[in-house]
Amino acid sequence: MRNTFNIFFFLTISLAGSTSTLAESGQDLPFLGRYPGSVVDNYRSTHYDEMTIPLGPLGKNALTRSETLEGQITYIKYQVPRDRSPLEVIRNYQQALQHAGFHILWQCANHNCRTNGDAAINTSLWRNAPTGYTGGVENFLFDDGRMLTAEHRATDGVRTLVFINDNTLFGHSQDASVYAIQTQPMQNGMVPSSSDPLTSENMLYALNDKGQFSLHLPFDFNRSTLRTDAQPSLKALSDLLKKHPQLHVRIEGHTDQVGSESHNQKLSVTRAVAVKNALIAEGIDPQRLETTGYGSSRPLVSNDTEANRAINRRVEIIKLA
Repeated sequence: MRNTFNIFFFLTISLAGSTSTLAESGQDLPFLGRYPGSVVDNYRSTHYDEMTIPLGPLGKNALTRSETLEGQITYIKYQVPRDRSPLEVIRNYQQALQHAGFHILWQCANHNCRTNGDAAINTSLWRNAPTGYTGGVENFLFDDGRMLTAEHRATDGVRTLVFINDNTLFGHSQDASVYAIQTQPMQNGMVPSSSDPLTSENMLYALNDKGQFSLHLPFDFNRSTLRTDAQPSLKALSDLLKKHPQLHVRIEGHTDQVGSESHNQKLSVTRAVAVKNALIAEGIDPQRLETTGYGSSRPLVSNDTEANRAINRRVEIIKLA
């Protein structure tokens, strides 16, 4: 389970305390507010994409050090009060991040943010960032500017990284660009690949022929909550059990090998129970349903690729009577 910090961070946050009189489109990060008096100028978030996080100064043609990550992304561009310096703003952001459990990976000031005077002044970090520049590039003006990159790591390995670029624009205004990404796996199985999905008839044939069949039900990552897109398969299974009231089955949960053995064992059981509870909610007698979990101990294929791990994450339906 994720700790209390690791909620998805694109939740609706009240902006009632903003000093702006403009109608803003966007929201602050729940773990990182804004410098007082700042106004959201541009905002965008996405459920899953890739982004490059700076870990070193801007070189002549690209960042000297960086890391490209995949996950849930947000971009916020603030207009910062003109009477506040980038130094004051970035230090307040640094304090807030450290208070939230982040540690600073890298920071720079002014011309030290690039390796030489001939360096390019922009680069693309996230192509979908509405920066106002063609190609979503981030504009680095280092006559009076500061940058920092910070990271939070949860106990389950989920990483949240924040990059902030605060600089003055042509000496008459100040912007602070905030990029945030929380690593997470892509939601797989969104596009069906089989032209012959499991129906009640398919399930009955498999039970009579082999005594069992596999259901690759969509669960959220590392959770036992059934998603709404699992309902067609569950409905087909409940219809089968209603048509054949003499049928008793065992529901077996299986996982891949990511994570500890004890965690996978518990997860496999709770997923099997989730399927049982869903069937009971459809009117199936619980006395006809057994549950057990085998964790990662019974893989169908090797766990060396994500495609194979997806095959091993399954619920088996076994005919008992």
